Amino acid sequence: MVGDAEHFSLEGRIFHANCIAIILAVFFTAVYNYVTALHYAVLISIVILLVQIGLFGLSRLKGKTKLAVRLSVIQINTAITVAYFYNAGAEGSIMLLFVLSLFLIFLIIPRKKLTVWYFFNLLSVFALLGIEYFYPNSIQQHYFSRAEGFIDIAFTYLLVSVMIAVGTIQLRRSYRAQKEKAEEKAVKLELMNQEKDKLFSIIAHDLSTPLNSLQQYLQLLNEMELSAQERLDVERNLATSLSDAQYLLGNLLEWAKKQLHNAPMNLKPMVLHTQVWPTLRMFEQVASRKNITLVVDIDKDATILADKNMFDLVLRNLLNNAIKFTNLNGKIWVNTIVDKNHCVLVIKDDGIGISQERQDKIFSLNIASSYGTMNEKGTGLGLLLCKDFIIQQGGDIWFTSAANEGTTFYVKMRLAQ
Repeated sequence: MVGDAEHFSLEGRIFHANCIAIILAVFFTAVYNYVTALHYAVLISIVILLVQIGLFGLSRLKGKTKLAVRLSVIQINTAITVAYFYNAGAEGSIMLLFVLSLFLIFLIIPRKKLTVWYFFNLLSVFALLGIEYFYPNSIQQHYFSRAEGFIDIAFTYLLVSVMIAVGTIQLRRSYRAQKEKAEEKAVKLELMNQEKDKLFSIIAHDLSTPLNSLQQYLQLLNEMELSAQERLDVERNLATSLSDAQYLLGNLLEWAKKQLHNAPMNLKPMVLHTQVWPTLRMFEQVASRKNITLVVDIDKDATILADKNMFDLVLRNLLNNAIKFTNLNGKIWVNTIVDKNHCVLVIKDDGIGISQERQDKIFSLNIASSYGTMNEKGTGLGLLLCKDFIIQQGGDIWFTSAANEGTTFYVKMRLAQ
């Protein structure tokens, strides 16, 4: 009824809550005034009721909250001023309503205009008291009995206390929500700062190391003569180091795109076998350098719903990791499990596995860098991207592993209907 924080400001939501309370209160006030024979007060109550319903609709449905607030304050103060002369004046309960009006002003009026409305309220009160003092006959209607006056004041006090409670509760609730949101943002900011520090560390070390090695090799060629075997050994190590740096740079670029919200997702039906086959052929060549065998058994009819670029990055990272952490002459299996609504891509290796203490941090940047079976460098950034990209596509990713027994990654994707 009061609106959500996404579409309405705090002042707007408080205004809506108080509008609802005012509408209910004025309705019961009209009934009470009718019972106590305050007929002019009944008429005023009905006018206030109709106007307040209209102002609530103007803000809640039309979104013109500022206009509705200004009109509401004018309407309430005008109505209270008129009611003062028909509800026993200073002897009656109207002064309590002026206090309520002042409370609402402090709740919903913007700070820049608060002083104006505050003095407007004060001047209204003192002007009415002055008029009644110098012109007692200006009060048109008095209580018929002492009991009637006490009942009216008690009822009005109840009304005012309920309105103040509604406004205060709404304010405290909004304050708690804003505080929780601020604390949540602070936690996220701290995590982002930790990720940033980790990334800078990766960039400073893992990207500079292969470049420094290449520079040292070129200097070495100029300073001394190397044998063919020495050159071959150095160049092999450089090729591995540069390949790791290339993968890292690609992952860094994808991570940067994700952080800048510059990577739009395009989910489309995709025949899994057709999509992954070129990547598998490419990694067969990479695996052959370690004499690793790729055993592929993928359902040729499985059509998944995925973003091509995101899914390719996930597949490349998982295959690269499998090769990196598999021993010479090892095996990697790539197959699928298909059910009614999902297809699970399974990538299994018989490599060195993941230690238990590293498994809880495997999808974060809080994990330390690791080295493959031929000293290939792993930073953990690739798996973080895999997790994020698969979740964004409505899928899931998990793994099982044991040290020295191998690792199996599972990528669960929705089937295209």
